[in-house]
Amino acid sequence: MEKLINLKLKALITALLLVFIQAAITAQESLEVVYAQLDSAIGEHSSESVSKVLTKYTASKDYGLYESFTLKKARQLIIQDDLIFARDVTLVVIDNNLENFDAVDLYSYIDRAILSEEAARIAEENRLRIEAERLAALNERTRAKIAKNDNYSSVSTASGSSIYINHEKYFSSTDWSVSVGLADIMYQTVTKPESYSSLKYGLAFGANLFYKTEEYIVGGELFADLAMLTMGKGEQEVITSLKFVPMFALPNLSKNLFLRVGFAMHGLNSDSEFNTGSVETFISPAFGFAFENIALGKSTAELFYDYYLGHLAYDDLSSAMEMGAAVLLPMAGNEQTTIGLKLGVTDTLFLKDEGMDNRAKFIISIGVGNVKN
Repeated sequence: MEKLINLKLKALITALLLVFIQAAITAQESLEVVYAQLDSAIGEHSSESVSKVLTKYTASKDYGLYESFTLKKARQLIIQDDLIFARDVTLVVIDNNLENFDAVDLYSYIDRAILSEEAARIAEENRLRIEAERLAALNERTRAKIAKNDNYSSVSTASGSSIYINHEKYFSSTDWSVSVGLADIMYQTVTKPESYSSLKYGLAFGANLFYKTEEYIVGGELFADLAMLTMGKGEQEVITSLKFVPMFALPNLSKNLFLRVGFAMHGLNSDSEFNTGSVETFISPAFGFAFENIALGKSTAELFYDYYLGHLAYDDLSSAMEMGAAVLLPMAGNEQTTIGLKLGVTDTLFLKDEGMDNRAKFIISIGVGNVKN
């Protein structure tokens, strides 16, 4: 009898253990199923699906685990920078359980992060908009300036937009040039009182300086020469000249055409008793015009004309003037400076009451400058 009771007791214990084990397995399978449903709903990016799953199991004794799992997924969404959906998922948990303070705290944190991110985004958009407006205004002003500048040309791209190409590699607000005349050869002819001519050799020096703006160009020319050696026939006379002529131009009209207003001096020193008829020392204001920095391929040219009103102060002169031209042939240099051979011709003409005194010069110089077209 006692043996039978022991057998029944063992059978009962075994049955209870089997029931508990089965219940545990079933419970674990139930958690995994719900977790899988929540995971799927979050994977679908649907807060409505998450709400349906949680609402379905609200009465479950494991509902707290489901909420914890959902909040864990919300935190993963934060790490993935999906703040909007993380907030929606957290709000679903709060809607189903207002007493879940962990969910409330998480919702507040996410909401502040979203507001901060939104404020930063709006601030960045405003900054970009203001910068775009500033650049648009700047580009419009730049386009207007470029359109007036002959150094730029417009080229259409494949996309239909336009770009501007600057044909000047280097720009400076100051243009300058200096030349040293190694050979200043002058041929002088005088018609009265007797026909006279002479050929002389000398040295020369010249310099130009210009300051450029968009509204005006201002500068000047300095030139001096000394013809002291008579070659062949002619008297041993020393003929000199000195000029300082400021110049002014308006780029809107022409960047090459200049008005010239200055003074000139042409000197004569002679110990000869023979009267050659040469005009003696002559000083006068000079008024004229010039074309400067004219592009001839890689070379640059210049020409000028000056009228000397000072002839009115000399009884034997009826008119006086000077004209000339020069070209700089580059030999070496870089984007800022050019060194080359400068060839120039000038002609100074004195018309006397009887006859004339004409002084033609051919000048070979070494020139250096940054003159640009």
